[in-house]
Amino acid sequence: MLVERDVFGQAVTCGSAATVGGWNAALADIFDFRGDPGATLADLTTADGDFMMGLVVTTAGAVLGGDDPRGVGVREGLLEVARRSAGATLRERRHVEALVDLVRGNFTEAAVKWDAVVADHPHDIVATRIAHDIYLHVGDDDRRLVSSREAFAAWQPGEPGYGWTAGQLAFALEEAGHFAEAERHGRMALEVDPVDVWALHALAHVFEMKERHDEAVEHLRSTRAAWEERDHLALHLLWHLLIRLVAAREFDECLAEFDSQIGAVDRAFGLTDLTSLMWRLELAGCDVGDRWATIAKKWRNHDQLHTTGFLDLHAALAFAACPEDPGAPTFWEGLDVCHRDDNSENDQTFEAVVRPMAEAISDYREGHHAEASHAILGLVGLISRVGGSIAQRDLFVRTGQDASRRAGSEVQLMEEESR
Repeated sequence: MLVERDVFGQAVTCGSAATVGGWNAALADIFDFRGDPGATLADLTTADGDFMMGLVVTTAGAVLGGDDPRGVGVREGLLEVARRSAGATLRERRHVEALVDLVRGNFTEAAVKWDAVVADHPHDIVATRIAHDIYLHVGDDDRRLVSSREAFAAWQPGEPGYGWTAGQLAFALEEAGHFAEAERHGRMALEVDPVDVWALHALAHVFEMKERHDEAVEHLRSTRAAWEERDHLALHLLWHLLIRLVAAREFDECLAEFDSQIGAVDRAFGLTDLTSLMWRLELAGCDVGDRWATIAKKWRNHDQLHTTGFLDLHAALAFAACPEDPGAPTFWEGLDVCHRDDNSENDQTFEAVVRPMAEAISDYREGHHAEASHAILGLVGLISRVGGSIAQRDLFVRTGQDASRRAGSEVQLMEEESR
């Protein structure tokens, strides 16, 4: 058993120095949103029985990516990383402690533990990234901003984590409403890597929130060739471009892009982008044809349903729009019974936010606009708990507002008919 230093200066327990080279390459791919770092880490884990950090990253990534924490893959990963951690460093064992909380659905507790790792090991880029992603997962803008500021402060220009943590901080600043500072840090990250897609993403959010339409479209069109190559975030950046085109009522391009993308999308978070696009198009008055049937078929019996509220609410949009889909009854029944046995943070979010919001979405689609408006707008203060960004969750606010408008129109019509 060896302890080698990775490119960020962290001690990595392994059986071969070559493992750390593969670990460095996988981390670069993760931060660049490209390649297949999960496969790289899986291969390293299989080849090196002393290496455990790969399992930390792949297991955390599986949970945050929508895989069922109760599933065989996640459970086996957790058991194996716990076994390997017996010979690992204290820092690595603390990663496992945080991972256990994550798998149990206590997301914030896990993130706080990863933040504590960073406090003692400021260049632990893995702990930095997972904490950031968890705070996005639970919509905790305040904690993410504190965490991201502290992480960035630990790096100097020219050091390997400087650009990545600048881009991460840019997004955290934007979500907290510090738009000028967010733009400055996003551009700092792009000076290090002009194709830093998380920094490009942060700037897209700044332009979206400030309604800087022309800049948003130019920004995303001019960099498209670059971010399409960093393909793990490409669909989401395309979504950013398309919601600007929805705002400009350029519906034909939006529908054409949907048609070109939907066939290849299988992961649930990718489906959320296309589901959101269709719903926004309809709110804007666009006839989307029979495309809801295509989306509902993709969501049907998806193995990432009922794992996280953000995913289930987007599936609810699809099945509310296409109630005749064979998967709709199974989805609604599954949503009704899931996350009722335990008392984790995730369970509480499903109970307080996800189920009532999904029911309100169904009411809206069935034409019960007054009930939907009351429920949706009453949940606006809690909707951040399902995670995602302000721009993504704005969909539910818009739906509540449209329900309110429709309810008002219906009341007015009834009054006119009664005269």
